[in-house]
Amino acid sequence: MIGSFRLAPRPDRRAIADPGFLGTRDRACLRILNRADVATTSQLVTLVYRRRQTAQEHLDALYRAGWIERAVLPPATRGGAPLAFRLSLRTRRRLGYLPLTRNRAGIALRHSLNIVETVVALVRIDPGLGNPDPVRAWLTERIASDAGLRGVYPDSVVALSLPTGSGVLCLEIDQATEHAPVIRDKLVRYAAALRERPSWSVLFVVESATRAAALARIGRELAGAASLAGRAGVLVLPDLAAGGAATIVLPMAPGGGRTTLAGFLRDPRTRTGDTPVGSDAWVEALAHGGFVDAMETLSS
Repeated sequence: MIGSFRLAPRPDRRAIADPGFLGTRDRACLRILNRADVATTSQLVTLVYRRRQTAQEHLDALYRAGWIERAVLPPATRGGAPLAFRLSLRTRRRLGYLPLTRNRAGIALRHSLNIVETVVALVRIDPGLGNPDPVRAWLTERIASDAGLRGVYPDSVVALSLPTGSGVLCLEIDQATEHAPVIRDKLVRYAAALRERPSWSVLFVVESATRAAALARIGRELAGAASLAGRAGVLVLPDLAAGGAATIVLPMAPGGGRTTLAGFLRDPRTRTGDTPVGSDAWVEALAHGGFVDAMETLSS
């Protein structure tokens, strides 16, 4: 079945059995797969391996050694079917990671992959803007509670910094399965949770312009979200992947206006951090214990 993970094979006796002997990028890859649950080859090229051939070789070796499992996804183009990867149960036990709490297939698998794809699209924003490494911090769904928000449960929290402005985005990855009452309730709860955080916003990410227009209409009609004017928006994921900072963001609160992603980031300050997502320093930090102190970047 498409989207069903194939269990890792029995490890070759000659394969590396101790994670301490894995290379830096391979250890970072395992850490990312623990935090994000799943990722594709293309996503891991951006986040870890830099070159596609390198990623394919390393991921195949990790699979044959039993560290990861893989699933075949529906082909997006004629170039062939992409692969998604997750940690094997054997790896989770060996490294002391909690087991997965959800079955990653179908809609749940697409949701998890779209979370990572959104962050990857932000990481890929054109460095020609004069601001390399735009994603200065990333709390995945698994650790987003570290942000200390009450009553809301974002799919990720990212600190994004561009030459034109910065901000912290609470990402809500929409699969077009939630009806208007659920969306309204989320917005009301975000209005309360972000009241004391003026540089924080909520950004819904959808897969089609039709869905974006529907969510924008729901938000603009909700008086309870008025305090989110200019701080609640929706964009289309394929547009983000293609347009970067120029992607159109539709307002999801009364009083807000149509803008671009760059215009949506209203804090004039530049956010700093020693381990921007996707950088060599970030990979090193993940590989050597996984501790990345994002709270100063998020609170600045």
